[in-house]
Amino acid sequence: MRLLTAISLLLTTAWASSVMALDANEEAYVDAPPTRFLVYSVTWQPTFCKMRPATAGCDQPPERFMTHGIWPYSESIGDRTNRHPQFCTTSTACKEGDACAMGDGDMKSVLSNERLRMYVTRDPEGMFAHEWKKHGTCSGKTIQSYFQDFIELRKVVSIRGKGDPDYQENQENQKAFDEMVGHAKDFSAVRKVFPANTAFRCYRDANGKQYLHEVFYLVDSQGQPYEQEENLQIGVQCAEQETWIPRGKL
Repeated sequence: MRLLTAISLLLTTAWASSVMALDANEEAYVDAPPTRFLVYSVTWQPTFCKMRPATAGCDQPPERFMTHGIWPYSESIGDRTNRHPQFCTTSTACKEGDACAMGDGDMKSVLSNERLRMYVTRDPEGMFAHEWKKHGTCSGKTIQSYFQDFIELRKVVSIRGKGDPDYQENQENQKAFDEMVGHAKDFSAVRKVFPANTAFRCYRDANGKQYLHEVFYLVDSQGQPYEQEENLQIGVQCAEQETWIPRGKL
């Protein structure tokens, strides 16, 4: 387990280092003051698997939104529409010399949480290590509490996908989304099935074909909708064009 965690942390550090360059609309900083809201991020896994087909589990991608992370966020100011703290060092879980990284015991405990594992990718060690170090350390939570919120705040995810363990098909907007899966719809139509406290990231392939990639639910610390932020844009903006929602494996 110790070797596995060490390898995961090394891979995560290398990956994080490669993407540290900020987007033009982004403002990220260490040990920022308390933030205004949380972003509960979910990934449409069939799209992710088009982007990274070698990822574990992408041989048969589940048809569902999987939890990516919980990110403390600050309100937009002008053209800075992606403002957030990152890699904080003031967390109570940080110990001198370990740069706030998850230890073997913490990783083992988080991985043993069967309910949590239902909502994330098949081999989540690298993701857990990265999400804690970049975002969890800025949450004011302990490691265990931060990852428990992946479960507790999952209730904010109103559209899930048929492969989700908590899928409920009798919801009107869920039915509308289900009808879009496997097809392309104008992004404005996709947007309408999600609640007002959401923002989006898309993926465009080399031919310009657009896919729904991630949905960001904006909430307060209790998981209540946060609608005061209207300009949040994380990653690739979804253009007003046909947007595919690819099918996965049920």
